[in-house]
This record gives sequence, C-alpha cells and structure tokens, in this order.
Amino acid sequence: MELLMNKQALANALQLVSKAVAVRTPKQVLMGILLEVHPDELVATAYNLELAIQTRVPADEETGLQVRQTGAIVLPARYFGEIVRKLPDTQIHMRVDANYMTEISAESVEFHLHGIDAEEFPELPNFIGYESMHIPAHTLGRLIESTVFAAATSEVRPALTGVSITSDATQLTFVATDGLRLAQHRVAHPDLPERHVVIPAKSLSELSKILPEDDSPVEMVLTPSHGLFVLGSTRFYTRLLEGSYPDTSRLIPRSARTQVVLPGDAFLQAIDRAALIARDKDNHMVRLEVEGDTLTVTSHSPEVGNVSETLHALRKEGEDLQIAFNGRYVIEAVRALDAAEIAIRFNGANQAFVIERSGDPSMLQLISPILWRS
Repeated sequence: MELLMNKQALANALQLVSKAVAVRTPKQVLMGILLEVHPDELVATAYNLELAIQTRVPADEETGLQVRQTGAIVLPARYFGEIVRKLPDTQIHMRVDANYMTEISAESVEFHLHGIDAEEFPELPNFIGYESMHIPAHTLGRLIESTVFAAATSEVRPALTGVSITSDATQLTFVATDGLRLAQHRVAHPDLPERHVVIPAKSLSELSKILPEDDSPVEMVLTPSHGLFVLGSTRFYTRLLEGSYPDTSRLIPRSARTQVVLPGDAFLQAIDRAALIARDKDNHMVRLEVEGDTLTVTSHSPEVGNVSETLHALRKEGEDLQIAFNGRYVIEAVRALDAAEIAIRFNGANQAFVIERSGDPSMLQLISPILWRS
C-alpha cells in the first residue's frame, strides 16, 4: 500500500472516525483505524463493536490523494492521529511494507509505525435487504438534541440508556426517559416503514456532532440488531439495545388542574438563577409558587443563601399551586424546547408536570416533582 495525500484531508478523516475507536479493550485491533486504499479513494474506518464510523476520501485535487499501490492496514489511532497532526502542513507520503511497518513522512520528517494486518479488523454489520428511510439532517439533529439528554446514565435498566425510535406511515417519534423525566419529539413524515428500536444515547450524541446543519438527506436503515446512518461519504453504524422499552404514552397526563403560559427565555433565566443556589444539593431543588397570574421562583440553601424571583404568566387557567422540582431538569427541558412561549401543565404538587411549546404538542418534556413539606 502506498499513497500521497494532503495533510488536512487525512487529518479530517481521522478526526471524524476516531470517535468510534475503542478506548479500553484487550483487542488491540479495535484501538486502531483501518485504512483501505482503492484506485480512486481512501476508506477510513473505526469500530469498537458498539459504534462504527466509516468515511471515504476521493482522489481529487482538493484532497491531493494519489494512489500508487492499493492495499489495507490497521494503524494505532492514538499515535497515528498525533503523528499526522504534528507533521508539517504539506503532502503526506505513506507506504506499508510486507511486515506491516508503515512509513509516514512529510518533507524531512519520517515516522515508522507498527501496523496490524487488516484481516484482523472485524466486519461491519450487513444492511442488505432492509428498507431505508430518508430524513433531513437538521430534523434528525433536532430530534436527537431535544431528547437524548433525558436518557438514563445508569445501567440498572439498560433499555433506558437509549432513545426509543418509532416510525410508521405518518410520523417519526423519539422518546427518552430515565424514570424521573421524559422527553418526546414527534415529526410528521409520510410513508416511513414501521420500525421500533432503541439506540444508545451515547451513539446518538456522537451522531449529532457530525450531522450537517442543513436539510441534506440522511439515509437511515434499521435492522433488529443495528442502525445505519448515511450522510454523504460517511457511514455511521451503531448497535441497538436489547430489551423492551416501557410504554411511555400512559405516563403523559391528558388533562391539567393548572396551566400557565409564559415567555420561555424569562422562565429559563429565572430557573437558571435559582439553580445557582440549588446546585450544591443532590436534587438541585427549586420551588415554584403559582398564585393568580404571578409565579414565584425560590431556592434556599443553609450553607449558601437564598433567592426569590417573580414572573407574570401570559395566561393562567385553573387552581393555584406550590411545587418543587429539580432545577437542572427544567433548564435542560426548556432549552430543548427552544420556544418563545412555553405552556406548563400541572396536576398538583405530587404529580409529574408537562412543559411544551405553547400551541405545539409535537415536543414535550415530562418532569417528576420533588416531594417536600412547606
């Protein structure tokens, strides 16, 4: 294997796939990046058996890729990435000999790095025969960002560490919950195949980092065991979580004893200020009192001090209320909604409450209260 290539093009490819390199594993090959050189392109792949990222670099003027000999090699990601990053900003020459020793050079700098036989690299999952769906990149990014933070971080219930994805003939729905809060986002999308899978939240978080911010189409293919997302020349693979995901639809209240509508930014800033006092507590407890169209946000800490702030609702229906909640949960929920006006539906101090965009039920956040004595 031998090639010439612009440093920046190679560095960009390595940076992209390195997110899927295994960190701690007895299998040394999983800590490497597979390079496959074809007559007209370079294919870089990293795969930790949970997540895989593969990208293709074409041979053209922009990348400077010139293939002198095809072949394949696995190079240790940690050293390979650092070597490329520290080489002069010019064309890089790579050549692999019969013993997998790889020469990496630029100008007067020459490294030799021990490689691994490409045959030892695990095969990627197969998606042949499965129906695909196409989603705009910006839409997919919003679906992920508005739900993934609510997934569990504890492995006690493994399914809850993922995001439930359901598609049917009319819509695509993402749901995440850790048992104390729930985030749900639906988007209308016609003619989708019927699927229900659970994808690890960590995988979706990594996917969101490489999604473009435009409406370019992302191809999504789901099998019983894996998911594939294709965006341009990059393919993103992830395993699916096993086990049944809870029926979250029964958790969402259909009515409310109290409903308030208020400016999203003003409420977010008030909770954020109250959380300054509450952040040293395990539950980040903030209290909210609704009396008429006046909302009072308070927080108290014996070691730190206290804060009180008054807001006025744009509209209020139902009875007055006093409730306590985790301020961090509410901050993340309101940020995810990203709305000028939000509606909050309460069913008493001891029941979970819903935050959603005013007049838009496609996104909602459900948060359990903290029980306290006034």
